[in-house]
Amino acid sequence: MKTNILFTFFITIIIFTQCKSQTSQPINIADYPNFYNQTISNLNNLMPNKTNYYNQPLSVFLQALAQNNIVIKAYDPGPFDNNFLSLMFINDAESSSIIYQNGYVQPHIAITYQQTFDYQQASSILNQYHWFWNPTAENFYKNLIIKKIEFWYVRGLTNKAQAPK
Repeated sequence: MKTNILFTFFITIIIFTQCKSQTSQPINIADYPNFYNQTISNLNNLMPNKTNYYNQPLSVFLQALAQNNIVIKAYDPGPFDNNFLSLMFINDAESSSIIYQNGYVQPHIAITYQQTFDYQQASSILNQYHWFWNPTAENFYKNLIIKKIEFWYVRGLTNKAQAPK
């Protein structure tokens, strides 16, 4: 019996030390204005030409984001349509809350697709990875064709205007 308990304990320790789950990456509120300004500066390279990515698969736009040093950290499919995806640059709920409490905005990219996706499968991936952008999510969405791209909260660190670019 003692051997079984020790064996179970040992296996549990191995599993927990070998699992490579993603973790949130908090951002210090003092650093956020610089992070915001750098993100917007990089996005400004893409915003004027966003229509170039219409009728293209998401993978083409993701490549352009990467080439402009824009890192997607989190995402949200829907919630009301199965042809919509939000891409975000912060993946930490506590940081998001502190950013909001300080009167700052969080930019994000809203993408509408020409076709729908399997929302049940999208939800399963989302639940498995806890909103973190990951290779499984990227593979799921990468071939969907972009209908429209909107850049939200890109008009200034404290500008809460609802009009996207």
